[in-house]
Amino acid sequence: MDPSISGRGAEPVYRDKIKGVRISKEEYLKSKQKVEEKPKEIEIEWGKGLAQKREAEARLKELELEKEKPFARTRDDPELDKMLKERLRWGDPMAHLVKKKYPEPVLPNLGENEKMKESGFVVPQDIPNHSWLKRGLDAASNRYGITPGRHWDGVDRSNGFEKDMFKRTNERQARDREAYLWSVSDM
Repeated sequence: MDPSISGRGAEPVYRDKIKGVRISKEEYLKSKQKVEEKPKEIEIEWGKGLAQKREAEARLKELELEKEKPFARTRDDPELDKMLKERLRWGDPMAHLVKKKYPEPVLPNLGENEKMKESGFVVPQDIPNHSWLKRGLDAASNRYGITPGRHWDGVDRSNGFEKDMFKRTNERQARDREAYLWSVSDM
């Protein structure tokens, strides 16, 4: 077959992506270059939580430390000895006397990640001044028993369902108590 008919060895035809009009090779290369010059957006990892990410990193560090250890463990291995001493065993009658001395947990600052700051997503790490904790008041009770902290300021933003539920529960308990006292008052 003749190459002029089949198109073998012919120059490729470049077209504008929007209009579909034929353009020269130089114009096509310029448009490609503009697309490549466009600044790439910052990718934020939303698929996993920050705590899970930290745990995965800690597991990787632990695996790296395990790789450096010898394959066979002897009786005098201090790490094995420490691990066996710290292990809690079921049915241990003296377990309640052992008091674990854990340091007070340091709250990690989750808002310092550069990607988070650039995207405008910042988690406040301190307790706000209007919180129940700072004002020294009891927080509004809720059915889950959640206390206000650094991620919840303790403000009741519900439609009043929980408040009514607690009110009905207290009224029922008071009525039952009064009925009981009335029934045993003769005794």
